[in-house]
Amino acid sequence: INFIFHFAAYTSVEKSNINKKKAYNTNILGVENLIKSINQSNRKFFLFFASTSHVYKFSKKLVTEKSVTLPISYYGKTKLIGEKIIRSNKNKNFDYFIGRIFSIFHSMQKKPFLYPSIKEKIKKLKSKKIYIENGNCIRDFSNAEAIIKIIFQVYKKRISGTYNIGSGKGISIKNFVYKNISKKKYIVSNNKISISVANINKLKKAKIKLI
Repeated sequence: INFIFHFAAYTSVEKSNINKKKAYNTNILGVENLIKSINQSNRKFFLFFASTSHVYKFSKKLVTEKSVTLPISYYGKTKLIGEKIIRSNKNKNFDYFIGRIFSIFHSMQKKPFLYPSIKEKIKKLKSKKIYIENGNCIRDFSNAEAIIKIIFQVYKKRISGTYNIGSGKGISIKNFVYKNISKKKYIVSNNKISISVANINKLKKAKIKLI
């Protein structure tokens, strides 16, 4: 083994806030244990670490890799600490790519993520309208298959550093639902607006083909 893809994580924002011990053990101690194992070997390792846009605070501007990291959830905090553990490793035989992945969706995705949650809600729907919580909030959505193709390019090119991974385009949650899940009429349950959209210029400069 000389290339490691580290995707293991406790990813639910809501559950991480409730079960902080499990989030800590998985997202922080898990990274520490992996780095210790890498350092015990004399082989040269390259690590891909799946981080998240949750390390940033919400912003009306496109978020760059140099934007302020200020997680509002415990999940985001654990992933940011995981990043710091990786960057602080001084092993000369070790290199890494930290991918801050923005919102993803997929037909096989499971709850509590947005895509499967809305699909299940529609199946049980008795009304002609969908109630969408935080429907005015704007996110950067990508299909998981596209994200994996980007990560595979990173692997082949052996690019190192910290990069945003996303589409670079924002869409409101209500419009995402209308476009990708259901054409039913919707009612937004509140008027809160938060924005999280990636600036992916660094990824483009690395000549990564965006799917």
